[in-house]
Amino acid sequence: MKHRIWPIVLFAGLGIAVLCALGIWQVFRLAEKQQLLAEISGRLTAEPVLLSDVLERDAREFTKVEISGMFDHAHELQKLATFDGSPGWQIITPFTTAEGLAVLVDRGVVPDSLRDPAKRAEVQTVIELAAVVRAHDGERGFFDPENDVENRIWYWWDIPAMLASASIPPGMKVAPFVLQALPGDDPNAFPRAAKPQAALRNSHLQYAVTWFSLAFVLMVIAGLFIRKQVR
Repeated sequence: MKHRIWPIVLFAGLGIAVLCALGIWQVFRLAEKQQLLAEISGRLTAEPVLLSDVLERDAREFTKVEISGMFDHAHELQKLATFDGSPGWQIITPFTTAEGLAVLVDRGVVPDSLRDPAKRAEVQTVIELAAVVRAHDGERGFFDPENDVENRIWYWWDIPAMLASASIPPGMKVAPFVLQALPGDDPNAFPRAAKPQAALRNSHLQYAVTWFSLAFVLMVIAGLFIRKQVR
């Protein structure tokens, strides 16, 4: 009888240990993700800083920036997007600050009917703008086509290629990231800026519960089997 029980005890104990270890690992990952989300929330609620200050140190995503300068609407870039469930375009425009810095600004989305800049009342004067830093690393999807660099039409983020096609004057210091404009006072203005959100999946609690539940089920099944063998 003992020879029939001990293999079950050994393999069940090993399985329970592995499942519990996976659950504990997910608990640690949950704490790390929550800390990261708290840091991002803190950056979004902090006072804005100057773009020059961000460029002097490592840019951190969702750092709030305040800039003053002019858009270069003649070299606008357009990225395929959706607008209220229909095809739309994300408008990315080169921006030159009063300090002589250049940066791409994601201004928001327009419906396909307003894709032509001539149909929009674009401001040609110096403006002040609040935005957040976005890195947009590794955004290309498996089915995304090649970007149409010649016509400045984009299907996925490629910041170096976007900067190269934006006709930024030589000699200017260029930000290696994109600034996402924050929503303004007019919610119906176009391009329509969206509230920045961190695209971070946080399913670690569900994963932890799953692993611990499997460990519990395995323990119950093994216990019932051993009890039956003993009897």
